[in-house]
Amino acid sequence: MIFSKFRMLLNVVTLWLAYCLFVSMPLCHAEDNFISEQAYLQDFPVVLSASRLSQPLSEAPNAMTVIDRAMIQASGFRTITDLFRLVPGMYVGNVSGHDTVVGYHGVSDQYSRRMQVLIDGRSVYLPPFSTVDWEDIPLNIDDIERIEVVRGPAAGSYGANSLQGVINIITRDAGSVGGLQISGNKGSYGVADVAAHMGQAGEILDYRLTLSHREDNGYGASILNDGLFSNQANLRANYHPLGPDSFDFQLGYSDSRRGLGTAGKVDDLFRDVNATSGFQQLTWLHTQENGDETRLHFYHIYRNYIDGRFSSANAIAPVTQLTSADRQDLELQNTIQLGKSNRMVAGLGVRSDYVKSPDYLVVPYAIHESRIFAHDEWRIDSSTLLNIGAMAENDGLGNTNTSPRVALNYHINPQHTLRASASVAYRTPAIIEEYINDPGLTPGQSGTYVSQGNLRPEKIQSKEIGYLGEFSSLDLTLDVRAYDDHVSDIIFYDPALTYWPFGFANLYSANYHGYEGTLKYHWNDSNNVIVNVARQFMSCDATGTLTNPGMIAILQGFMDGCLSQVPDYSGSILLTRRLPHNTQVSAGYYFQSSLTMIDAIPQTMMNRVDFKLTHAFGVYGKPGSGELALVVQNVFQDNYSNYSLISETSNLAFGRRAYLSAAYNF
Repeated sequence: MIFSKFRMLLNVVTLWLAYCLFVSMPLCHAEDNFISEQAYLQDFPVVLSASRLSQPLSEAPNAMTVIDRAMIQASGFRTITDLFRLVPGMYVGNVSGHDTVVGYHGVSDQYSRRMQVLIDGRSVYLPPFSTVDWEDIPLNIDDIERIEVVRGPAAGSYGANSLQGVINIITRDAGSVGGLQISGNKGSYGVADVAAHMGQAGEILDYRLTLSHREDNGYGASILNDGLFSNQANLRANYHPLGPDSFDFQLGYSDSRRGLGTAGKVDDLFRDVNATSGFQQLTWLHTQENGDETRLHFYHIYRNYIDGRFSSANAIAPVTQLTSADRQDLELQNTIQLGKSNRMVAGLGVRSDYVKSPDYLVVPYAIHESRIFAHDEWRIDSSTLLNIGAMAENDGLGNTNTSPRVALNYHINPQHTLRASASVAYRTPAIIEEYINDPGLTPGQSGTYVSQGNLRPEKIQSKEIGYLGEFSSLDLTLDVRAYDDHVSDIIFYDPALTYWPFGFANLYSANYHGYEGTLKYHWNDSNNVIVNVARQFMSCDATGTLTNPGMIAILQGFMDGCLSQVPDYSGSILLTRRLPHNTQVSAGYYFQSSLTMIDAIPQTMMNRVDFKLTHAFGVYGKPGSGELALVVQNVFQDNYSNYSLISETSNLAFGRRAYLSAAYNF
């Protein structure tokens, strides 16, 4: 029944496309013009994230989704995480109004530790949880140029945390903003955003600066205290004197106050938490005439989090939770042209992580990691391309892992490409998994989490086949793939007594297989539809040993229920249509069958429709120009439930909401 609903919607879209194609447009061109391979490759986006080499999408070693600036604007989303609803097979859920879960192909809990997230090559994972706090990233959604999502393991390029895939957020160039633009959102659920974008492009120096404020009431429900109040600043500057060198400098800062707490729970009383985070990043790029490049990249990121939480044993006395995390990373990379048919990228890097969290760790920890990597692209002949690469890492916890990847891309002709790939990837245990020692909330209370240590890295063996095709006479592109992934040594809760203390152990393995695809129909510069569909299957086996063998029934219960940890069917449709008088309408449909995440309460099916109407005025980008927009999310009030850890919030639904958006260029 679930699939039939989705299929019916696809049929409607298909009929609509047929009308546009055969009634509103000429049937087809009378002549079949010859398209050279180079001209064909230029029709697909050039991506950077899969292999660290600039490649057409048809020559990347992994399946990839590119969310470009036009899609970002058409979606009407005001948060970065919502954008991942446009990626086939990706899960997006909300624990609260400001706490988001993003995962891909299962093995996920609220921390989503198994997918690397980069911003301009800078990892935004932080200890002790090895996760991303999306709301604390000092980045305004309007400063994103595009997002490249590698759908599948990419540890050969990016190492640990790339077990399931990579999200690489690429921001707008330093010289992309001229003058001053003010923008804002105002609407239901307390939405009140404002941003100032300013910049200038010069002969040797470009810069852009964004100052922004975000505010909302979260779900707006009395059961939750989940409002958000956040201020952010982001600067990017590029110094490019005459010659082969350029220097790119970025820095950002975020200061947020958010609500936490659940009504009626004495161990989770209403309170505010404060978080500050920031980064500094410097990249030197040296380019030679033959195309060789040398890149030296350094960044520093930090985050401080203060939560004045309360003890369940003594609700009057506050207990402050303080977590401070810091990361520094230095990497050298060389891209070398080995000949007309061969090129390579290779490099090495070092990283230092420091974390202090008295509530979870007895002492502060400093972890020092190192890595070396290489990737070779060999054009065997005009139709066959071989990508092969690997990364070797010392994770600072006593493990040395090597993650290889090999892919073969075959161009049947310039418009149709087949891809087959295989890879091995690892996930290093998080500091919290390896060293946690939570002494309890009050003196004398037994600990709730005590780590046993000596964890092994999780390991994935992945295989996929894919097809990428362009039907130029129909203005269609099709990207589909089938995959089979086996993940072993998965780290999970290990209860030593009946319920606590909990530790962590390598307890089970999981198999994932399925297929997913993207269909794009584009008939002029601003009218298009993008359809994403995913079908997923999952199975689990208990493979580890529990500290308390008496708990095996509970573990087996998780294994039996793992079939529902991924939605059977999921997908999205994003439609954009240009209307007269500089007006554009877009609509998004987001579908997900019911599921039960690994540590959460079952979620209901989602059938959500969003709508955006935009009117532009003036000459685009020039003083006096701008736009006005109306955004309505969940138009038909689909009362789907979201990610929930407790029964009190299990039926909390994402309600219909609307806001007005405006932007003006000075």
